Amino acid sequence: MKRYVLLNPGPVNIKDKVRKALLSPDICHREPEFSSLMTGCAKKLLRAFSVTGSYEAVFITGSGTAALEAAVASSVPRGKKILVINNGIYGERIAVIAARHGIRTVNAKSDITRTPDMEAVERKLRRDRSIAVVAMVHHETSTGILNPVNEAGKLCKKYKKLYLLDSISAIGGEDLNFKKCGVDICVGTANKCIESIPGVSFVLLRKTALTALGKVAPRSLYFDIPANLKGQKAGVPLFTPAVQAFLALDIALDELIKEGVGNRIRRYRELAGRLRKAFGDAGLEYLVDPACHSNTITALRLPSGYTYEKLHRKFKSRGFVIYAGQSKLRKTIFRIANMGQISGRDSRRLITAVRSIFSR
Repeated sequence: MKRYVLLNPGPVNIKDKVRKALLSPDICHREPEFSSLMTGCAKKLLRAFSVTGSYEAVFITGSGTAALEAAVASSVPRGKKILVINNGIYGERIAVIAARHGIRTVNAKSDITRTPDMEAVERKLRRDRSIAVVAMVHHETSTGILNPVNEAGKLCKKYKKLYLLDSISAIGGEDLNFKKCGVDICVGTANKCIESIPGVSFVLLRKTALTALGKVAPRSLYFDIPANLKGQKAGVPLFTPAVQAFLALDIALDELIKEGVGNRIRRYRELAGRLRKAFGDAGLEYLVDPACHSNTITALRLPSGYTYEKLHRKFKSRGFVIYAGQSKLRKTIFRIANMGQISGRDSRRLITAVRSIFSR
């Protein structure tokens, strides 16, 4: 099968050694071998982000949305509300998840091309004492905007609310100081900036938040974070996990620790800078203010005369897979992600492709 450079925000191109881990001998998820593997992945995840001793790692088999749903359903007590800081498709997803579980929501909406109005968020917190959890998307993938995680954390601390951060497309690719931002529940996934395969998502849960989650009556069997954590710590996962995905994750975490999270962030940031210079030289227009850009996704307006489908074909014929806009943005933008294993040769070919496609 032909190798494509994936310019979508997950799954990403991965290292051969991560892929080869899938060829390991089959193991049963009820045996000590798997328990050791899962425990090792948890330890490595905590070590990579320097939160050993203060957080627990809870794994959910499924996409990042699976762990996000588990976090929302497990954190809001009956009769209380969740405040969703909502400035994009994925902020809206948190609100939808809450509604599906019958959780009352305070929706702090902002324009999708701008960072949230934190003063408006504070006003809502001040007025409504029934809010128990504040949720925000770290990197709003639909637009490439990086949201103010530290400012949200300060508000949560000030008003004594649990802080739930959807860092699915950010963790490992964006700066995240757990102590500074004060996040209680941080959601991530293996197949984006961690550079592994799809199938495993996770929640990094502050130990001091365990008591609060333990008091929440379960809304789900599968997505019950305290129950999953208890089973995993006992070496007995509640349900059949994606065993092979854990084998790949184990090696991917070794690679992350070896490279260092800070170095990976710099690698992504430097690549984004080179690509954005090429986009600018080609006369492409950004969707959002470059000051708000993440390290890993650039949302660009479709030039006159181009549909996304036409542009997708042009890039794919050159070995690159780009990404469409979502919802109402589908016909007006395209997105180029730069997470994962994109080599120097890949990036040079991509810049050449941009110059060629947009030369007119």
